[in-house]
Amino acid sequence: MAKRSNRECLILKVDFEKAYDSVNWGFLEYMMRRVGMEEKGVRWMRACVFRGNMYILVNGSPTEEISVQRGLKQGDPLAPFLFLLVAEGFSGLMTNAVNRNLFKGFEVKRGGLVISHLQYADDTLCIGEPTIENLWLLKAVLRGFEMASRLKVNFHKSSLIGVNVHRDFMEATCSFLHCREGAIPFKYLGLSVGANSKKLSTWEPMLDQLKNRLNSWGNIYVSLGGRIVLLNSVLNAIPIFYLSFLNIPVKVLKKVTQIQREFLCGGVRGGWKVCWVKWRKVCQPRSKGGLGVREVKMVNLSLLAKWKWRLLQEDQPLWKRVLVDKYGDHVKGVAPGEGTRWPRFTSLWWRNLMSLEEGHGDNWFTNRLRRKIGNGNNTSFWKDRWVGEAPIRNIFPRLFSISNQKEAKVKEVVTWQGGGRSWNLTWRRLPFSWEANLVDNLMALLEGVVFGSEEDRWDWLADEEGMFSVKSAYSILENIFLVEEGLGALEEEVFSLLWKSLAPSKVVAFSWSLLLDCIPTRDNLALRRILDLEASLICVLCGRRRENSTHLFLHCDVSSLIWRGIFNWLEINFITPHNLFVQFACWNSEVISKRLKKGFWLIWHATIWSI
Repeated sequence: MAKRSNRECLILKVDFEKAYDSVNWGFLEYMMRRVGMEEKGVRWMRACVFRGNMYILVNGSPTEEISVQRGLKQGDPLAPFLFLLVAEGFSGLMTNAVNRNLFKGFEVKRGGLVISHLQYADDTLCIGEPTIENLWLLKAVLRGFEMASRLKVNFHKSSLIGVNVHRDFMEATCSFLHCREGAIPFKYLGLSVGANSKKLSTWEPMLDQLKNRLNSWGNIYVSLGGRIVLLNSVLNAIPIFYLSFLNIPVKVLKKVTQIQREFLCGGVRGGWKVCWVKWRKVCQPRSKGGLGVREVKMVNLSLLAKWKWRLLQEDQPLWKRVLVDKYGDHVKGVAPGEGTRWPRFTSLWWRNLMSLEEGHGDNWFTNRLRRKIGNGNNTSFWKDRWVGEAPIRNIFPRLFSISNQKEAKVKEVVTWQGGGRSWNLTWRRLPFSWEANLVDNLMALLEGVVFGSEEDRWDWLADEEGMFSVKSAYSILENIFLVEEGLGALEEEVFSLLWKSLAPSKVVAFSWSLLLDCIPTRDNLALRRILDLEASLICVLCGRRRENSTHLFLHCDVSSLIWRGIFNWLEINFITPHNLFVQFACWNSEVISKRLKKGFWLIWHATIWSI
């Protein structure tokens, strides 16, 4: 922000020395009382935290007992929350200094919101103007906080970053604070602050983390079922932190997808292997014949949509106040109007957020928002979607063009008289006769509106309770971009039941590949030109017919004998169907009990695996 607006700014990235181990218990107790914790809660914390003894093992033998006098235990579930109370002491000091005009923070705009510090646990940034007074005050605050809480600042590891600050002043400041000079971009909370999200270098830490995780598995052989589990639980989870804030570029998306695809097809070592199933198919839901692997771009869009949803809420956290100060009070999470122009200093993150729906469906986010009317104070009568399937100005554009109340709220156009209500709409001229019919239609649309005493709020139509979730947003995008038509009701039922079996994951994964006809039969190898043109395509078991998935596992003489033996053992009998989907459905319909069904599924998978 300072760089784009050509203003000076100084940032001190503070590093506390052994933060958790140095906390003063007396200061922690003071902060607990200061934030209003009841005396009973304070006594509980004293009993849980403010005592302890430890031993040191020397050559396997414990030393004398050592009494612990300060610090929070690493791994204690309470420790992070208690440390936040300690860190709140530093936040209070900085806020008090700003309120007394002793420290000049960075103004988002002239006379607007002032930011003096950002803090999450022990990760602290002090932000202000590059003045001598600020430096003395900052050093005094840090020293005072150290004396009270025993959290000592390690200035040698701390860094000072200047934005549009003169070179001589930076050198003098680093010498004064005994810290090193940093540069933009810099790391804070795991993300590169000030980095261009379009550059590959911004995403390299995440890509390296994916590769290191693969390398940590070494040369272990992992079956297809195991690779599916690892892909969903590990490789898909690593990029989440980056994807929740940054818009992933196409080149990075291709690299992440390549890593995931090579792992699924080729195992831990990766490399080029035959990919029997299209990646688009792999990312489809299991009921649609896929593996339910989350598509990276769709996850990215779903996570970024959560920021747009938060912008619609009535609360005012710091990040939202910064955006309001920077872009104006009209900041909102719905799609910007046609022809909207943003200032030249608009950040890349904001432009990506506002263009989230471009090229990804017809307003997939905006079309699933609706205002839920309470008292009608905050809902635009014409411009917001609150009744019907679209804003009223879109349903009745002619009436909107002649209205005198284009900016009116719902409450301003309704009148309550004698326990009833009427809509007080005014026009710049008398409506024509055909326009009067439109007015009647509008009145009929407004007939069922119910008011309440609470404030108006936004509803997310994809959720029954009206609350946004990343899962529901991903489902919307999944239905728009991933799900392909073509599967019948029988196929969908079989795929949905397939993964409910108690068989090992590698067995179920093989059955899934077989149903998709994506196994290396002679027919499929010839289709992909892996076999020579002169190679025989006759079944290796019976030597009579062409070898494909259905013949090899269902109609071959050898397979038929195996199935017949299973039928006799289970005392069931039905005509051999023309494909495996129908056969699985026949197995499923042989019994009614859910427990027996699971047993039959297990036998079916075991037979397929044995063949």
